[in-house]
Amino acid sequence: MSATSALKAKALLKAKPASKRRDATKAYCQGSAVLSIVIVSVILLTLLIQSLPVLMSGDNGLIGTQWNPDEGQFGIIAPLFGSVFVMIIATVIAFPIGLLTAIYISETRSSKLRRLIKSILELLAGIPSIVYGLIGVAYLNIWVADLFDLQSGRIILTAGILLGIMILPTFLTLTEDALSAVPQRYRENAKSLGMYRHEVFKDIIFPQAKVGIAGAGLLALGRALGETMAVMLVIGSLDRLPSPLFNPLSSGQTITSKLGREVGESAFGSVHFSALVFMSFILVSITIALTILSHYFLTRKPSDV
Repeated sequence: MSATSALKAKALLKAKPASKRRDATKAYCQGSAVLSIVIVSVILLTLLIQSLPVLMSGDNGLIGTQWNPDEGQFGIIAPLFGSVFVMIIATVIAFPIGLLTAIYISETRSSKLRRLIKSILELLAGIPSIVYGLIGVAYLNIWVADLFDLQSGRIILTAGILLGIMILPTFLTLTEDALSAVPQRYRENAKSLGMYRHEVFKDIIFPQAKVGIAGAGLLALGRALGETMAVMLVIGSLDRLPSPLFNPLSSGQTITSKLGREVGESAFGSVHFSALVFMSFILVSITIALTILSHYFLTRKPSDV
């Protein structure tokens, strides 16, 4: 065998194990993806099956505002509206602050300082929600009550403020990632044309990063919908619509706070339990939809918009 043939044979022997490793890795990733889809499907199917008793029980006031299990009234409108209202307040608080802070970090600070700030923010995102809830009970609701001259600060506004603080690190870090992902040469080329810094951001950076920013916002909203303990401690947990409807100074209820308070008190298999499961089915469906939509935005290229 010639020296060239020997080298080719040796290279072929080395390539085979590498190819096998790649195939094994690909199979593992595909299996994990399939398993994830199966688990999510089983969860949704289980929730839907457990929701059948309330869906088939006739006149139960499901699409209503009255919640009285003793009289067979299971209106889900009040907690559903409360979830949306709290999420809107959290969005109004967190998104402008997060976007402006992300712009400041990505466009004016050095890479070393950016990494330090992001590390601190990621630590904030990892704090358990119960800790935020206890801080809200001890300080935030008292501050809100004093500010608006209320008897109690356990209202929708307090829950929205607390939730906005909780989702701020998630939105901020993902938004900063989207802005930093815009190639530096775009900034340099724009500045060489005589554009001011705000013009560079408005006309060059933001159009390239807006898809990622939208995905970051949807992912933060998904987390906001799923928070339970913190919201439950500060919202007041009253099964009623605000009066007037968009009054943030009223006590209210969200789906998560409702589930946190009543699941342990309901009998398994009862219509009461089924109504709670149906609300969880709605919550999971919305969260999955937001997650899929955020992934769609985060994986799109700016040129696709």
